[in-house]
Amino acid sequence: MQAAALDRYVIDLNSSKSEYNDSHIKHLLTAALDASRARYGDYELKVSTLRVQRDRLMVEMIKGREVNLSAQVTSPEWERKLTPVRIPVDKGLSGYRIALIDGRDQAMFSKVRTLAQLKAKSLGAGRQWSSTAVLAEAGFKVVGGPTTAGLHRMLAAHRFEYFPRAIDEALFERDEYAPAFPQLAVERSFAIYVPLPRYFFVGGQPRLARRLEYGLQLLIADGRFDQIFHEFYDGLIEKAGLRARRIFKLDNPLLSPQTPLGNKAYWYDPIDQRGAPRS
Repeated sequence: MQAAALDRYVIDLNSSKSEYNDSHIKHLLTAALDASRARYGDYELKVSTLRVQRDRLMVEMIKGREVNLSAQVTSPEWERKLTPVRIPVDKGLSGYRIALIDGRDQAMFSKVRTLAQLKAKSLGAGRQWSSTAVLAEAGFKVVGGPTTAGLHRMLAAHRFEYFPRAIDEALFERDEYAPAFPQLAVERSFAIYVPLPRYFFVGGQPRLARRLEYGLQLLIADGRFDQIFHEFYDGLIEKAGLRARRIFKLDNPLLSPQTPLGNKAYWYDPIDQRGAPRS
C-alpha cells in the first residue's frame, strides 16, 4: 500500500560511536529501506544533529521530533519505551568485547586462563551502557564512568585495568586516544562474549518499525544482509584476531524472552565460519 506521505526516518549519530559503526549502520539501513520501497513507497532519511548520551537520546526518541531511529545495544528499558526491530543489525558481534589496556600489562593478561582470574581484575564501563549491568550482575569489578572519553582518561590514570569494547570501537579508539596515552593498546589474548543484540529502535510511528523489519527480512532472504556484514566486518574481525582468542562466555539474564536467540541466521559465530561469503 502506497503511503500518502513519505516515511521519515531521522537517525542519531551518537558521538560515542566510531565512524566504522556509523558507516555500516547507514549502509544496512539504506539497503533495507530501498528493499521495502515496492511495498511502502519512497522514504526520507536524515541524520540528526543531536549529540547526547544514551538516556537523553531515549527521551528524545520518545518525543520523535529531532530523532526517531537509533541502532543501540538492547536493554529492558529501551524495549519497553520504544519499538525494537528484533533483528541484530551486526549479527550480535557487539557482544564480543575485546579490551583496551595499558600495553605494559599485556603479559599479565596473557596469563589469564579462567573467568575467575579475569573477574579479579577491574574494568571500566559506561554507567548508561547495557553491557555494564550484565557485567556487574556476573560479578565483574566494574568501575563506572560518564563518557567514553572520560573512561579513557580513567584507564590512562590506572583507575581500572582494562576497558572492554566492541571490536570496531576498540580498533578505532586505540588510534583516536593513543596521542594522549601512548601506552594504549588492544589486548591480544581474550574476548568476553555476552549475548548483546544491537537492534534498530524506533520512536513514534509503528509503521516505521514494520517497514524496517520487512526490509531487513528481504535482505536476509536474498543474502544481502550477510553480504553487507562480511564486507564490512571481516577485515575488522581478522585485525582483532577474534578467532584466535580465548573467549569467555557469559549469560545475559536481562534479555527479553522475545530475543531471537534460536535463529542462527541472525547471529555471528566466530568458530563456525565455513562458507562465509567474502567480498
